[in-house]
Amino acid sequence: MPDLSQIPQAIPYVEHRPNEIGVVLESDTQSRHDKLMLLSGNVRITYGDRVLQADSVTYDAGTGDVVADGHLHVTGGPNHEDLNAAHGTYNLRSGTGRFYDVKGTTGLHGEATNGPNAFRFAGRLVVKTGPASYDVYDGWVTSCELPDPDWQLSSHHIWVGDEKAHAMASTFRLLRVPILFLPYVSHPVDNTARQSGLLIPVLSQSTTKGFVIGDQVYLVMGRSADLTVGMEYFSLRGFSESGTFRYRGSGRDFVNAHFTALQDRGYVTNQGFYVNQGGEDVTASFRHDFTQDMRVVGDGEYLSSYVYREAFNDNFDQAVSSDITSTVFLTHQRNGYISEGRFDRYQGLKRVPYTESNGTQVAGEDIRIFHAPSINFTALDHHLGSTPLLWDVTASAAGLKRVQPNFESGVTAREDFRPEISLPLSGEGWHTMTSFALRDTYYAKSRATPYDAAAVPVELNTPINRSSMELKIDVRPPAIERVFNVPPRWQHLLGTQVKHTVEPELTYRNTRGIGNFLGILRFDDDDLDSNTNELEYGVTQHLYFKPLPAKPCKNNGGQNSSAESEDSPGLFGASSATDANGIPTVADTAPDEPLRAKTGEKEKDSCKSKPRQREWFTWRLAQRHFFDPTFGGAVINSRRNVFDTTLSLSGIAFLTEPRSISPIISRMRFRTSSHTDVAWDFDYDTGAKRFTSTNLFLDVHEGLWFGGFSFADLNAPGRFYSEVIDTTKNTATLQLSANSNFQQVRLLAGYGTPTKPGLSAAASAGLDVRNQSLQYGSLQASYNWNCCGLSVEYRKYELGTVRNEGVERFSFTLINIGSAGNLRRSERLF
Repeated sequence: MPDLSQIPQAIPYVEHRPNEIGVVLESDTQSRHDKLMLLSGNVRITYGDRVLQADSVTYDAGTGDVVADGHLHVTGGPNHEDLNAAHGTYNLRSGTGRFYDVKGTTGLHGEATNGPNAFRFAGRLVVKTGPASYDVYDGWVTSCELPDPDWQLSSHHIWVGDEKAHAMASTFRLLRVPILFLPYVSHPVDNTARQSGLLIPVLSQSTTKGFVIGDQVYLVMGRSADLTVGMEYFSLRGFSESGTFRYRGSGRDFVNAHFTALQDRGYVTNQGFYVNQGGEDVTASFRHDFTQDMRVVGDGEYLSSYVYREAFNDNFDQAVSSDITSTVFLTHQRNGYISEGRFDRYQGLKRVPYTESNGTQVAGEDIRIFHAPSINFTALDHHLGSTPLLWDVTASAAGLKRVQPNFESGVTAREDFRPEISLPLSGEGWHTMTSFALRDTYYAKSRATPYDAAAVPVELNTPINRSSMELKIDVRPPAIERVFNVPPRWQHLLGTQVKHTVEPELTYRNTRGIGNFLGILRFDDDDLDSNTNELEYGVTQHLYFKPLPAKPCKNNGGQNSSAESEDSPGLFGASSATDANGIPTVADTAPDEPLRAKTGEKEKDSCKSKPRQREWFTWRLAQRHFFDPTFGGAVINSRRNVFDTTLSLSGIAFLTEPRSISPIISRMRFRTSSHTDVAWDFDYDTGAKRFTSTNLFLDVHEGLWFGGFSFADLNAPGRFYSEVIDTTKNTATLQLSANSNFQQVRLLAGYGTPTKPGLSAAASAGLDVRNQSLQYGSLQASYNWNCCGLSVEYRKYELGTVRNEGVERFSFTLINIGSAGNLRRSERLF
């Protein structure tokens, strides 16, 4: 979604009044006849912030008219104009004139003419009609550096105004070669301005969509809102529509809305079955602050088909997402008291739809949960009088509903109240927090008990009450640390000193009174509270190193600036950058920076101030011992049991039977330098003697080279049940499916940056190791000239039977003009 903070604000125009300032005349020789003055030889006229230079000048002091001949050069003004002409006329008071055989540059809003927003032009005749407006005859305009621009837009007559330039019957030239004839073209001179019109057309090729062609209309709806609507035609599938509305109000207020749709003609599989993957996806979000303490926020989505998103969303993470969430809440926060009202809807796909060999389409299985509404109140950490005791309260009242295969609950009322009192103590390096809480939760409906592992919930209209008390003692013993001096031969890696710290932690928790856990209907985390008697023990280690003293800084005189510009004003009358979805966004970067070399980068790096101490390594290990293996009788054998205590330890389910020991969780981070990051997280189940989850991440960048690697392994209890038939006993039972087992690898490597002149290239891939298949892959390359660049990409998606697509995309970018193609900035690998 576009960044709403980038919608430009109105810029007030301040009238320039040079007639109130005197004129300074300088030349080798001067003669005067009444108010008419003749100057020759190195003539220089200074008038306010403007300077006019020429070989010879006739100046009328009464009217302010200047007739200049020979090497005419005019500079200054509010836009720092810089005009070079053979000869011309100019009025110092009005700032208007006529110039012949001209090459010129104008900046914007006080920027210099060599700045990122400079606008360059040339012509046989240039008529200056105002402080920042010109008529260019038999000439061209460009945003490239002179004297040899990479691209030009030439025409018999070009109008350059305060805000935009436009021309009729123009020709676009690249490297002096005519490329495209344009009957009409309009372009904002100010790259931060917005203008209604047509965006640059989209052209691409896809193995599943066919040839893709489309365009969008961009409408400016005042200074605070805009609308984009468009359509694309897929030659193999049909028409696809899209639209985006954006509003930016005062403060943090905003409204965003976006939709996509496809009228799919469908296709016939090799087995002769017809498949239609069309659908609609609508998202919206908003925020409005009533006061500093009170606001309303909303974020919602409607998706007609999971298959549609998986088949046609270009973002891989969104394409494989199985969750749809919508939330609206009103909240008031002040002095540690929080009041909130909310409506929300969750929909999660738990079994993907598929097509059987006979062509039958089997629908997926999803779960839908509603809070309609929920009213919450929280008071955090308030002192009890003048004592060291702290108190807090959480309370809520909600209407809840759950829908899943073979089960649909009615709206269930739930009322929850939990007061807590705690005592923090510290001394001699020890820190403790002892807390005691009471909790009472009322449900208007309940679940029938007992039930087996795979039973479908049966709702009862019988109310149920859950009451509990909880004691929690959190202990942090003194940290142990030691400083080691590093031998000189290792100081270039580890610095002069290394400090090792060890921070132990102990947490005891005892919750009692919940003897009816199995009778509670499940809607959210508040319903996962169970009896527990547990001790968590863990240790966190840190390694810090003290770098070598910093080198003294040298004055390099260069500035390291980098930004990327693309998808800015459209050639055909629209002014807007675009994001990954083709949504216009206002350019937030200097437009000609992407194609400029970085200057002074090495010198700056060599004299950066070094931190006194840097964390190099951190590693946390933790485990819980459960003195009550059944959690008050809540554990059901051969099913994934998820309780509040297991979920707070690890997001990976591990409880399929009564047990006393949890898996060991490990969270490890390395940062050996500013160029390297390594993370390794794993859960090791000591009972099953296996790693239930492993996540490894590596990020490396050195100069213009960069790379990344990630590995994810899941080996946890399965979610679904299968029917097992015993033919000898003529019985059938449901058993928990095999472990959820997958291994995925992500790879990234490349050279270059979006700002680098010349060649840059990168590649990425996602691999399913278990199935030995490619999930996605992309290869990108770009080449940047002085003021334009070309990027090309080939992307591959392999998402089972739903999507097997290869896409060819490109983007041709002109500085301060825009981009043609459909490769967006946010989708680039470098």
